Amino acid sequence: MLDGIRTRFFFAILILACILPGAAWAAPKKASGASAETFEQYVADLQKNPADKALREKIIKTAQTMKPAPAVPEEAERNMARGVVFFTKATDNAGYQKAIVEFEAAANAAPWLDKAYYNLGVAQEKAGLFKEAIRSLKLYLLATPNAKNAREVRNQIYMLEATVEEAQATPGPAVPAAPAAGAAAAAPGMTVAKPAPLMSTNANLDIEKDVPLKVVKLPQDKKSRIPSFVGSWSFKELRGTEETVVQGFEIVNTNGVLSVLPPNRGENNVGSVREFEITEKTVKVQIKWKMKNVPAYWKTETYDLTMSDDGKTLSGSYNQSSVGGRNKYLDKNLFRQ
Repeated sequence: MLDGIRTRFFFAILILACILPGAAWAAPKKASGASAETFEQYVADLQKNPADKALREKIIKTAQTMKPAPAVPEEAERNMARGVVFFTKATDNAGYQKAIVEFEAAANAAPWLDKAYYNLGVAQEKAGLFKEAIRSLKLYLLATPNAKNAREVRNQIYMLEATVEEAQATPGPAVPAAPAAGAAAAAPGMTVAKPAPLMSTNANLDIEKDVPLKVVKLPQDKKSRIPSFVGSWSFKELRGTEETVVQGFEIVNTNGVLSVLPPNRGENNVGSVREFEITEKTVKVQIKWKMKNVPAYWKTETYDLTMSDDGKTLSGSYNQSSVGGRNKYLDKNLFRQ
């Protein structure tokens, strides 16, 4: 009987030895995530069309499922390092633009790299490209949803969104329209120098003090013929389908001394008079604007106007320049209110 048991046990072991290898071959364990070939094709397609937002997000999500994670191309490493150098040495908008170019290149070389989006967003904000910064910071959070600074980044996005909305809805300093730019990223594990920190929600406004105002003195015999510039001067501007009255500036007379006051355009907008010149028939006024919740932003408005013969209107050129190197030239007709 014992021999029978041993015989049956031997055949059972022999059967298992034959079945198990076959079962393992029939149902191999699937590799997690997309294949390397498919992922590489996604990246190649994005590099041909960096503006494809849906594909970029798909690459980011796909990379998170791949084991091991995609390797960072050397090209992206180089771009990231160069971008950090340009950013830390930047003293003006041109410097930040150089950093943006490098971070975008790194992002396009490795569209899953969270650090590339973060650095790109910070550089874009410093350059005044607020809409683009919002997009880049959102991609950063998509690439690393459990980031330690996720709360800070979300708050920064909310601040930038509010800034854009306010600028579009009020006659305050306008947020410049950012040019189309395809951000891209590189793979995890890349070491980069720490970029400038995101500004906190209680950032203080550092507004420049007014420069001494200049009033051109005229010969005594002409003073009696100088038209009165004193008053609040405004112009009409089309906003959407409605025509809105916008205050340009106010000229006041204090004990015979003329000075200019910037208009009130909301608590977030602070104007500082930078230039005031007046002659017999002309007046030149320049006002510099800053935003309390976006210290990197600035805009100047320059009026170069001539008084009409009846003293009721000021007509001439208007120039608006802002961070990012944008300039807008218009003809303006101001009237006294």
